[in-house]
Amino acid sequence: MDEATYLRPEVVAAAESRFVPIRVDADRRPDLNERYNLGGWPTTALLTPDGHVLSGATYLGPDELLALMTQAADAWRDRGDEIRKKIADVRSVRLQADPAVRLKPDTTAVSWFRALLIDQFDTEHGGFGTGPKSPHVPAMQFAVAIVAEESHADTEGGRALREIVEVTLARIDSLWDASRGGFYRYADGRDWSRPATEKTLEDNAAVLALLLDAAVQLDSEPCRERAADLVRWVKQVLAPLEPLAPLDNDAAGFFNSVAAVSQVVDRAKYADRNADMIAGFLRASALFDDPWLRDFALKSLETVVVPGYVPGQGLAHAPDVRGLLSDQVRVTASLAWAHLATRQLPYSMLAAEVMQFAIRTMWDETASCFRDRVEPDAPVWPFALNCEAACVLDRLATMTGDAAYHDRAVAILATLAPEYRRHGIFAAPYALAIREVVERRAPPGLKLSHVDWHLDKD
Repeated sequence: MDEATYLRPEVVAAAESRFVPIRVDADRRPDLNERYNLGGWPTTALLTPDGHVLSGATYLGPDELLALMTQAADAWRDRGDEIRKKIADVRSVRLQADPAVRLKPDTTAVSWFRALLIDQFDTEHGGFGTGPKSPHVPAMQFAVAIVAEESHADTEGGRALREIVEVTLARIDSLWDASRGGFYRYADGRDWSRPATEKTLEDNAAVLALLLDAAVQLDSEPCRERAADLVRWVKQVLAPLEPLAPLDNDAAGFFNSVAAVSQVVDRAKYADRNADMIAGFLRASALFDDPWLRDFALKSLETVVVPGYVPGQGLAHAPDVRGLLSDQVRVTASLAWAHLATRQLPYSMLAAEVMQFAIRTMWDETASCFRDRVEPDAPVWPFALNCEAACVLDRLATMTGDAAYHDRAVAILATLAPEYRRHGIFAAPYALAIREVVERRAPPGLKLSHVDWHLDKD
C-alpha cells in the first residue's frame, strides 16, 4: 500500500486535512495490534479522538481509502456525540455479563469445541473453513491431544477427528518453503495455494510447538522430521550465529522475521516471540537429545530476555517498550520450561516474580481477568492471551504450592465463559485452558512439581 495508496497525493491531502496520520510497527507494539488489527496487516484504522475504531480495513486502493476516509470523517463531524455514546455502550457490555453465568468455567467447552472442529473441517482440502488457510495451531494442538487420548476408540467422532489431524497436518506441511526452509504464515487459497511468503518467528514457533506435540503424542515420524528441519532453519536464518561460533559470545536470541519478497531479515528481538521459540528449543532438545539446543535456548533467555526485566517494572518487549501482558505471560511460560530442563531455582523464582508484576499492574478486578498492558486507559482484555495466562498461573500454583494462582486461573476461565463460543475456531485457547486448569491435562512433557525454595539449607 505504500506505493499504490499511501503515497498518492490525494490520499496524503485527505489524511493530513481530516486526520492525524500515525504509522505503527505492529511487531514493536503488540498492544496496538490487539486493539486495531482489522483482520491482517497492513491495517488502515480510522480512529476517534479517544482512540476507538471508527472504521477501517486491510488492503485498500486509493479510491477505496479516499471514500472510507471521507465517510468516516463526515460521520464523526455530523454524529460524533451519538457515535461516542454507542462506543461506550458496547464497551460496557463486556463488564455486564450475568453474574450467575460467570460463577465457574464452562466445562462443556471441550466437547463443544471438539464438535466445532468436526463441523468446520474442510473435507476437500483440509484445515478449517472455506476461505484462506492457516495452521490454526491451538485448534490443531487440541485435536492432536484428543486423538492421542482416544487412540484406541473406534467411534464415528474419533475417526472424524483422526482424519482432521492426519489431513490437516499434511496440508500445513505444504506451507513449508521447500527451497529456503521455514513455514509461511498462511495461504490465500482454500486449497493451500498462493502462500503469503513472509516468515515470522512467532508463526514458526507456533508450528514448531504443534509439530513437537504431534511427534510426542502421536509418535509421528513425519512431524518429528519436519520439526528437526524447522529447528535447523531457525538456527541458520533467525538465530544470530556465526559458523562454529561458541555459545559464550553475545550471539543469542532469535530475529523477528524474514520479508516476503526481499528475504531481508528483520533483526529485531522481541521478548514474547523469543520466549515462544526458547520454549520450543527446550522441548526440541529433550525430544532430539540435543544439549546444544537447550544451551542456546537458555543463553537466549539469559542474555536477550531476562536483562529486560526491571523489578517493579516487569519485562521489556523491546528496549523502549515495557509493561505489556504478552511478554509477562509468555516469558513466564518459557521460564517454567527452563526450570523443568535445569531444575535451577532462579528460573522458577523469576517466573513467579514476573507474574506477580502482571497481577499487581494488569489485573482488572472488575473484569476478573488481565488487561493487555499496564496503562488502565481504554482497557482491552485479550481473549487468547488471558487463556494462556490462566494456564501459566495454574503452572505456578503447582510450582509454588500457592493455591491463589490456581484460583485466579479459574476466575479468568469463569469470566470468559459467556463469550468464548462467539470466537468460533479461535476459541481453541479456552478449550485448551479448560483441559489444563480444570481437567488437569498438562501439555506433553510439562511435568511440573512443587519447588523447594528454602535457601537456608546447608
